[in-house]
Amino acid sequence: MSAEPQTPAGPVPGPTTAVRPYSEAKRAGYGLLWTAWTLVLTIGGFVLLSNASVFPGLIGLALGALSASYAWRIWTWQAKRLIFFIIF
Repeated sequence: MSAEPQTPAGPVPGPTTAVRPYSEAKRAGYGLLWTAWTLVLTIGGFVLLSNASVFPGLIGLALGALSASYAWRIWTWQAKRLIFFIIF
């Protein structure tokens, strides 16, 4: 028996071997989709506020803020799952 510590047979995962959960193209597509939702909801919220529709305008701005935070997570590789959301 040897007194030396044994090392694992395979490569040890470290911070440099992080696996990307999705591809660059998919991230760009979903990022553009959620950025578009952010713009639509924010512009809609301000239009509703300017037309004296306070409650719907605030809801539009709140949803715009939520979609902006998700778009930011997509662009910075922090989103664990990508959500496809579109209404026809």
